[in-house]
Order: sequence, then structure tokens, then C-alpha cells
Amino acid sequence: MPLTREYEEFLRGEVVFRKLAFYEKICHLAGRILPIPPPKFIEKQYQEAIEFSHLKITPKQAFSLAILISTLILVIPSVIAIILGFPDAVTLSIILGFIAFFYMYDYPLHYSTLFKIRATSEMVLSVLYITISMRISPNIENAIKFAAGNLKGPLALDFKQLLWDVYTRRYDSMSAALDNFILKWKKDNDEFTQAINLIKLSSYESQEKLERSLDEAVEVILNGTKERMEHFAQDLRTPVTVFNALGILLPILALVFLPIVGIFLQDAIKPFWLTIGYDILLPFSVYIMMKSYMEKRPYSFHHPDISSHPRFSRENPYGKPFILSIVTAVLLSSIGLFFMIQSTEIFSFSLLIYSMLVTWGISGGIVIYTLMTTYKKLELRNEVAQIENEFAEGLFQLGTQLTRGIPLERAIKDITPRIKELKISKFFETILYNIETFGMTLEQAVLDKRTGAIRYYPSQTIEAVMKAMVEISKKGMGVVANAMITISKYLKDMHKVQEDLKETMGETTSTMEIQAYLLAPLASGIVVALAAMVMQMLVNLRQSIESLQSSLFSGGAVEAAGGGILSSIINIDQIIPTHYFQLIVGIYMIEMVSILAIFLSAMNNGEESLLRKFNLGKTLGMATIIYSLTLLGVYMMFASIIPAAGVFG
Repeated sequence: MPLTREYEEFLRGEVVFRKLAFYEKICHLAGRILPIPPPKFIEKQYQEAIEFSHLKITPKQAFSLAILISTLILVIPSVIAIILGFPDAVTLSIILGFIAFFYMYDYPLHYSTLFKIRATSEMVLSVLYITISMRISPNIENAIKFAAGNLKGPLALDFKQLLWDVYTRRYDSMSAALDNFILKWKKDNDEFTQAINLIKLSSYESQEKLERSLDEAVEVILNGTKERMEHFAQDLRTPVTVFNALGILLPILALVFLPIVGIFLQDAIKPFWLTIGYDILLPFSVYIMMKSYMEKRPYSFHHPDISSHPRFSRENPYGKPFILSIVTAVLLSSIGLFFMIQSTEIFSFSLLIYSMLVTWGISGGIVIYTLMTTYKKLELRNEVAQIENEFAEGLFQLGTQLTRGIPLERAIKDITPRIKELKISKFFETILYNIETFGMTLEQAVLDKRTGAIRYYPSQTIEAVMKAMVEISKKGMGVVANAMITISKYLKDMHKVQEDLKETMGETTSTMEIQAYLLAPLASGIVVALAAMVMQMLVNLRQSIESLQSSLFSGGAVEAAGGGILSSIINIDQIIPTHYFQLIVGIYMIEMVSILAIFLSAMNNGEESLLRKFNLGKTLGMATIIYSLTLLGVYMMFASIIPAAGVFG
């Protein structure tokens, strides 16, 4: 397959001399420091995952990293804990060491799964791009090159690898390379491989049959996407219900009994182990369970990429939002922890507030960073998404005008009033302005890196389609018109399927949204408030007992005996202080709401990081407010019915 020298060098850099990712670098380092070969069955699993996801490591290096990281986490903290005299910390380091080993051992397999999930968001687009290119010129090599150049994720890497393998004669032809590509993806995405096979075979057919095959390929991938997602949504309903009950509600409700159980089994329930259970092991288990569900998610659609937009292309990730979030988290948490550590009281209202400052600090830092780094981008992202949805209509209107045989410049002028209510009208106005003002060609007006319309509307789909239109325009405006009408139909069908999938997933995830926004923070707040009430009652009861003791016993051995008997009845000194209990539950609430928000975003929006961050900040902020108001409201509401002594400490 002939390639230009520039494109050959580009492929060489993308495929052969690609820069190593951080994980790949530390795998190479671990392989030199502690080379440990994995068992044969693990080596086979690793090799398949590495080849599938194009990782530049060996199974031996991946396994060595898992052993090295877990050993360091296990040994170093344990030695320090023994030297400093904290035996409980040794157990913690053992638990963290096993968690680290499990995570690092599973990482190559997880990365391969993540590679597949991210690739699914490009499958519909890849079929669309290849189909568009085949309509320009029925050459499968050029079609794969066009798709590789316009995709940004894992499939782009797959297609570049195909091009390189054909160029280096690993395969005799692109057709043979595609046969291997189809075998690679057939198990995971049968509809995608069917569509690719239809496109491959169409290159040997007449023009009329070619167009029918291309239309069928698009129809196959769209219908397959819709069907798979519907099955996934149905299969997800029962696991979501079980997850809500066993993963969130029951653990929260179990906390209600801890203050009462602590009265009789003070030594059995310690803050350290409660923290390990609720703030480390339980969230980790829930995360693993949710991740296993998400790995079965069959498809998602692409999302707008605004990273190249002039407003955000040079944004510093460690700018003002990052600094402000760190300052907020450190300041509030430090104040709260300082007063908590200084105090020797079992319970007071002020200590409860200081404890909540730590919760507010952690949550506030996350909320400030996620919202401040996304809200401006989200406006542009939504605008670009709306323009993508409207692009099909604009393309159809423009194609209809061009079928009348009028010049492109006049056709754009004619359609602008008809679509002035749509945001896409600004895109066409920018193209027209560039042509009229600067005398640009269509290609320059759309794709110029400095003033092209696509720079201000960074849509992967629009850019790819307009590149194709530029190429087709060289064959005449009649051909362009027919292509625009056909492509607009593809885009409308794709948008319709996407909306249907959102509606289908919305029915399944609505329960989780209620859980994240309302039930989890509400239940957590009530639990802490009840614990505070129980503790307050016990404090008041002890004061009453002490008062009764002083009045009934007149000192000496009799007083001491009476005091000992009453102290044995109720000893609250060993019960978990309410402010520490609130801290444990508050952190647990933050973790669970964050996990719910992240996975809700993944279910509804795929791997779009912008919406994931925004939804995390929005959900966690609302949950923290509900948690705080519930805790304080329930406590204050019942405080009046408790004897006044010491209510507000």
C-alpha cells in the first residue's frame, strides 16, 4: 500500500515509537528491579490482554509490578508501625497490601476491558467514516486511513496498526488485515464486525450494490447498538436493586445499632476497625461490584472533545480551582481535627460541628475543583453537542440547495435564514464569512487551523464529514449534494438511536440517582443524629446517676461500692465518641455518593470525563447539603425533648 513519506513517519511515530504511558514505564522498571515470571495461566491471560490493547510491556513485567507494589505497601508501613508501637497499623498495611496486589494484578486485564469499552464509543462513528470515504472513492485502504485520521481513541490505534501492518507486509492486503481485525472484535461486537465485513466486500461490487451495502452496514451497526443496550438495561435492573439494598442501605442502617451495641460490647467495636470496614473495605467492594457491571456495558456513543478549543487548549490543571480546593479542604479539616484532638469530652454539640467541618472540607474540596473546572467547559460542550445534533438538518438543507445546481456560496446564503433558529447556523455563517472576506476555498474556510470554522466548533463528527465534503467537492457539486443528503440521513439515524438509548438507560438508572441524591445522605444524616441523641441521653443519664450517687451514699467504702455498681451498669467512656462516629459515616457517605455519581455518569454518558467530573461535583454537593441539614435538623428537633442538662455541651 503506497504511503506518503510524511504519513509513513506519522504511522511510525504512532505505532512503533509511541511514547510509553506511565504504567508502561513503571512496568519496565519493576521488570528490572524484581523480575518474577507469572504462572502459565496468568501469562496467557496477560499476553492476550496486552496484544489486544497494544500495551508495550511483557506479562513478566506486569506481574513483577504487582508483586513489587504490594510488597512495598505491605513491608514499609509495617516496619514503621512496629517501630512506633502501632500494632493495629500492621493489620491495616496487610489489608492495603492485598488490595494493592489485587488491583495491580488485575490492571492489564482491566485496561484491556477499558480499551474495549472506550472503543465501543467509536464503533458507530468508525463505520460512518469508512462508509463516507467509500462513497468518495471505493478504496478500502483510503477508507481505513480516513477513519484512523478522524478517530481519537482506541479504534484509531487499531486502524493505524492495520495500516502499518499492511505497509510492512505483515499482511498482503488491507482485505487480509481486516479479516484478522474482524476476528479480534467478533467475540465482543458481532454487529461491528458484520458492518466492517459488509464494507470490505462492497469494494468489489458495482456502484449501485456498493451503495446498498454501505447503507446496510450503517443500519446493522445502529440496530445492533440499540438492541444490545436494551438487553443491557434490562439485565441491569435486578443487580442495581441488589446493589442499592446490600451495598448502601443495609450498611447504613446497621450503623444505627452501633451506639447501643457499644454500651454492652465496648471492646468489640473500635473506631479503627469501624473505619477500616466502612471507609476502606466496603467502598472498595462496592467499587469492584459496580466496575464488574460496567465492564458488561456493550456500547456508548462518542462525546464532543473541546480540548482543542482556543479557550481551553492551554488551561493549567493546577490553577486557581486546584489551589482553592486544596486550601478549602486543608483549612476546614485542620480546624475540625485540631479541636477534636484537643478535646477529652465524650460528646458535645460543638465537637459534632467540628467533626462536620472535616466532612465539609473533604466534600467541599472535591466539589469546588470539579465544578470550577467544568462549568464553563460544560456550556461549550453542550453547545457543540447541540450543533452536532443540528448538523444533519443543516447538511440536508445545504444538499437540497446544491441539487438545484447553484454555487456553494449562494447555497449557504440561502439556507442561513431557514436555519437561523438553530445554533448550527453560526457554523455555516463562519464558513461564508471566511469565503467572502478572505477569499478562502471551502477547505480553508472550514479546516484552517487559525480561522477555520471547525476551530470554534470542535466536533469530531462535523470535522470528519466536512473533510469528506471537501474531497467530494472536487468531483462536482452534484456529487456533493447527493452525498450530503445521504450523510444527513446517517446522522439523523445515529442521533435517534442515541436518544432511544438514553431513554432506555434513564429508566434503569433513575433508582440510583434517587439513591445518590437523597436516600444515601438522608439515611446517613439520620443515623448520625440518632447516635448523637443516644450519646446525649447516656451523658445525661450518667450525670443523673452521679447526682443520685452523691445523695444516696455518704462517702467512704459505701460510696465507692455504690459508684462501682452504677458504673458497671453504664460505662460510656469506652463507647465511640459521636464526633468520631460522624467522621466515619461522613467519609463513608462521600465515598458512596462519589461511586454512585461516577458510575451513573458512565452508564448514561460512557467514558466522557467532563460530564463525569461535573456530575460528581453536583451530586456530591447536593448530597453533602442534604446530609448536613438532616443531621442537624433531626438532632435539633429531638434535642428539646431531652433534659436540658448538657444538650449543647
